[in-house]
Amino acid sequence: MIFILLVCLIAPILVWLYSNPRFINWLCWRIAARAKAFRFRHFPKRIILIRHGESQGNEDATMYSTKPDHAIGLTTRGQQQARECGETLRKLFGDDESVMFYVSPFRRSRETCELICKAFLPERILKVREDPRIREQEWGNFQDAATRDTVVVERKKIGRFFYRFKDGESGADVYDRVSSFMESLYREMEDCKMANANVCIVSHGLFVRLFLTRYYRWSVEKFHTLENFDNCGFCILERDNEKEKFVLKTELKARSVEEEKEKVRAATRGSFSEQSFEAEAHPITNVADIPQEKPQN
Repeated sequence: MIFILLVCLIAPILVWLYSNPRFINWLCWRIAARAKAFRFRHFPKRIILIRHGESQGNEDATMYSTKPDHAIGLTTRGQQQARECGETLRKLFGDDESVMFYVSPFRRSRETCELICKAFLPERILKVREDPRIREQEWGNFQDAATRDTVVVERKKIGRFFYRFKDGESGADVYDRVSSFMESLYREMEDCKMANANVCIVSHGLFVRLFLTRYYRWSVEKFHTLENFDNCGFCILERDNEKEKFVLKTELKARSVEEEKEKVRAATRGSFSEQSFEAEAHPITNVADIPQEKPQN
């Protein structure tokens, strides 16, 4: 009898709730939010973006005219930088945390990754995966030493993001590769197979800056103010469970927008008319005046 009375009392309430769209929407939103929070707590503890060690091309720029970019390896100094980077990361992670690596197929990045891995016990390395999407910007096969100075001036005028090398890529093309790689990375993280691990991405300076720009949805103007990372320099993105996003823990080297404009203006003075330079390189609209969408991760 009591059971029947309870059913008679509860049934109308359940019917009313089920027929109420606002309640159903709220319930679905709460379930989705809890599921998202649960998945995020099983994401990697950190994402580490690492630039390769000093390469033969960093030491001698003429190397790019005679040797394929992907085949350029580390110098002796670059090898030592990679070993030191590995030791620094091992101390950061401790002896109990696991690590997985994504690495560019370029020789200097692979050599850097191999030397970093030597700092960790084999059982702490979950996997090492090569991914061509995180390779260096394509510069168009061999660089022409005769036109290199002209290319440098043009690139500074147009900007690293938009300038396209002949038969090569622009920074915008690399940005698209970053987006594709990031989507794949997130799909893997949502499988909850990386809980409390550390993800190290061993790549190139431009890729690292574009990864940060893409993840935090910074403007192209802000990207142009970012200084390149030192060889084997790295930045840390750490999981914040309360904010449900990765928080940048490394202070980046960057110039102000005005400093960047003055630097480019000084580097290209005499190569282009001032009027043309100002009209093309520095449009009137400033992105600081445009409302920016907040990151949603």
